[in-house]
This record gives sequence, C-alpha cells and structure tokens, in this order.
Amino acid sequence: DNFCCYARPGEVLLAWTDDQDDPNYLRCQAALRVLEESRDAKGRKLVVHKMPIPGPLYATQEECDGVDIVEGSQPRDPSIRLAGSYVNFLIVNGGIIAPSFDDPKDAEARAILQRVFPEHEVVMVPGREILLGGGNIHCITQQQPAPRKA
Repeated sequence: DNFCCYARPGEVLLAWTDDQDDPNYLRCQAALRVLEESRDAKGRKLVVHKMPIPGPLYATQEECDGVDIVEGSQPRDPSIRLAGSYVNFLIVNGGIIAPSFDDPKDAEARAILQRVFPEHEVVMVPGREILLGGGNIHCITQQQPAPRKA
C-alpha cells in the first residue's frame, strides 16, 4: 500500500521517481515493466498512473527520540530515509484521504488523485507524524470493505 495500489479494476497508481540517483529509481522501473506487461482478471492491460515520491524525507534526531519503540518495531535513525508515499491513501465514501508532507510534490500528488478519482473529494492531511511511526493513512486505518449484496 506504499508503493502500488489499485484505483479501480484495470488501473493502478505506482509510486514513481525520474531521479536516477534516487535509490527507488530501479525499483520503480522494474515495477513499471511488470505492470505494463500484466493484465487484470478480465485480460485488460493495466493503466498505470505514476505518482511522485516525496522527498527524500528524513527524521530529525528529536523526532527519532520521540518515537516510542515497542518490541518488533524498527529503531528510528536520522540517517535512514523515511518511506514517504502519496500512494498510501484511503478511499472513503465520496472522498480520498491522502498524506501530505510539506513537500513541493504535495500539489502534484493531489492533482493526480483528483484526476484519477474525479468523483471523489481529495483531502490531504499532514502525514509526517504518522510516517515517523511507520506507514501512513492506509496503513493506520486497516479498513475492511463492506460485503457486496447478492
């Protein structure tokens, strides 16, 4: 939910960078190749919407010291890049709740979400505090879809 997600049947959003110096560059390229060669359950080629990756984002020492590390969690260190992603959003009734990072790419991410989900209102909420603990909007909500009526 932090790198790729379905927008609707046959369409995906993929976290993306064009920066060849970004450690995620090769990962993005490989994922795009796989997705472009893939088909959905009905045999349709997937439409891939590229979503920019914010940052790079890093925690300050003060932020790292403020994270309550519990058993099994990863320690926080200012030298480790935070896994910021606009793909980690939540679809709700008539809306999209997506993280913002006070990053220049926030506006572009919002515009892409609005284009991909024109019937939804896109609301960006500050995601840095969630990110410091690990994950973001989609991760912390652990939503359960309603069953379809027969």
